[in-house]
Amino acid sequence: MGALAAVAGMVPLAAAAGGDAGPGLASPAAAAVRLVVPDIGPTRISQDETSAPEVAWRDSHALGTPNAGGLRFAVRLPARGVGYYTYDPSTSEVPSPAWRRHGTDHLVRQIIAVGTWWREGHPRRPRLGIGDLSRPDGGLFGGPGVGHASHQNGLDVDIRLPRRDGVEGRADPGNYDRELTQALVGRLIDQGATLVLVGPSLDVTGRGSVVVRWPNHDDHLHVRFPNPG
Repeated sequence: MGALAAVAGMVPLAAAAGGDAGPGLASPAAAAVRLVVPDIGPTRISQDETSAPEVAWRDSHALGTPNAGGLRFAVRLPARGVGYYTYDPSTSEVPSPAWRRHGTDHLVRQIIAVGTWWREGHPRRPRLGIGDLSRPDGGLFGGPGVGHASHQNGLDVDIRLPRRDGVEGRADPGNYDRELTQALVGRLIDQGATLVLVGPSLDVTGRGSVVVRWPNHDDHLHVRFPNPG
């Protein structure tokens, strides 16, 4: 995946915008497609999930790297669960299509765990918005409105920033809740995340080898968990 220190050093805060490449194979400027999320306004969601989702668990295998890999025996994240909902980053529609919600069993367990933690610690707050994981067989997650150079082997997930106004919808540097976002980043690291990409306009900090500022991430966190197998 490459040295994160080196990657962080080559990304100035004013770097030209690029795709969601993530450290490893390409700089932001080299990413093929830029992530485009239409600003269609916040989405208010009334469902209150209180029970654990049913998941068809199996042992997954992340192949290659997040920027050039595949996924075998993927596990699909349920469309909604305790403390979270899913959304399509290319359209902001809820829930996200099933084909965008596959990962390793380890990644899916971590997402469910952070949702449960969120619900228990912030019961009156809106749920976390979970964006893209990987395709069912991994591989290139590209095309207009998608913009991922990574997300190829079931180890990556995008998570919306919590908002100050309590709305479940797209966040930005002007309406995100810094304190809750910082708590979320800390929890993800505690759960074993090896990489958290944050936008250059966000006032969020963390362990230098894990939290990296990266263009085009002012409206979400890009989180990577290790491959335990």
